[in-house]
Amino acid sequence: MKINEKKFFELATEYKFEAADLSVSHEYSLNLSLFQSEVDSFSESDTYRAIARGIYNGKFGTAVTEKFDKEAPEFLVKEIKETATLIENEDPSIIFKGSAKYHKKNVFNKEVISNNIPAKIELLKQIEAKLRAFDSRINEVASIGYEESMSESTMSNSYGLKLKDKTAAFSIYAEITAKQGDEIKTGFKVFASMDPKEFNMEKFVKEVAEDALSKLGSIQCKSKKYPTAIAGRPFAQLLAAYLTNLDAEEVQKNSSMFVGKLHQPIASKKLTLIEDPLEKNIFFSYHDDEGVATSKKTIINKGVLETYLYTLKTAKIDNVEPTGNGVLGAKIQATLGYSIVKPSKKSLGRMISKIHEGVYITNLEGLHAGMNAKSGNFSLQAQGFMIKDGKLAEPLSLITVAGNLYEMFMNLKEVANDSELQLNGFNSPSVLIKRLSISGK
Repeated sequence: MKINEKKFFELATEYKFEAADLSVSHEYSLNLSLFQSEVDSFSESDTYRAIARGIYNGKFGTAVTEKFDKEAPEFLVKEIKETATLIENEDPSIIFKGSAKYHKKNVFNKEVISNNIPAKIELLKQIEAKLRAFDSRINEVASIGYEESMSESTMSNSYGLKLKDKTAAFSIYAEITAKQGDEIKTGFKVFASMDPKEFNMEKFVKEVAEDALSKLGSIQCKSKKYPTAIAGRPFAQLLAAYLTNLDAEEVQKNSSMFVGKLHQPIASKKLTLIEDPLEKNIFFSYHDDEGVATSKKTIINKGVLETYLYTLKTAKIDNVEPTGNGVLGAKIQATLGYSIVKPSKKSLGRMISKIHEGVYITNLEGLHAGMNAKSGNFSLQAQGFMIKDGKLAEPLSLITVAGNLYEMFMNLKEVANDSELQLNGFNSPSVLIKRLSISGK
């Protein structure tokens, strides 16, 4: 299905728009899951959508349609004009002419979208069987599923800019329960990639199984402040919450923790964070939703904040260049793309080797309720392990970790080398915090 782009821009000129843009997308997705070796759910979707924007009398108007017929261009133009007349604020209205250079890569892998559904069901059955056979304490495979998606999009504007994207990715997930006496623990794992060849079934099964089995026999530690190591995934969650404060709009409204912090320390010297949306993985993006080219850049250099994240609007207010981080939701916001925490050469074992008594956090829960990203205060349910005499010891459950993000990042003592791509867009290793408050018994 297509929309008549030429007609849309001709009508935009007739309606005396100062400028206009049009983003057309095609999204395909497949979702299937098994329960007890039978297909539990199956769904496919195939959708087309157009989002159009235009500047009319100095005001931004927007329009959306999923109906691609010959009337669509005129519908979009009329809707833009109508919404623009309702705007009363004085925010700058900008249609981006284009960046000087774009670093486009071909990241589409047709092998992801194979249409061989029986083979995908068989793969899930094999994983389920291996999970059940892994250990007699695994008493249920609660869910196991496969998802794939394909996205094609074109962004064009009245200045002649035209950007095309095509991506495909898949994920496999499994959740199990393990039982020992009256104690039941859950294990969960998601694998996501753009290349089916990267999936290692044996490794995946082992990680899911051990995630549940390692939690059996859990205790509560005494409530006090401990030297605390944090695994890559929960650390990436805390980092994501902290860095929502990078949005220049929040800084301009004085509602960010990072007001006045540009080129100042916001973390210990051990932390360096590099944004690289051009790396070839499931988060690859060579332009943002406003058409600005993305780039590799240092966000935090040895603890020092190097830049805020700017959209076209916030960049104009501060008289700087946009950073290529604009994301279109209810409005345009600036968010980080794929980012890498610079690892050290230390293994996790070496990093915790000098801790007499501490805690290793492997899982955090309740981030929506227990995290205030504006103030940085958090109180979160957690799971993990005791650290005794430099080694991991008893599993921990029913504990709470509390603190303040700014204080925690300033007290980051070490970074390990066990980096792993997380599904929130960070490549993060384990880290060590000098002390955090842990509540147990």
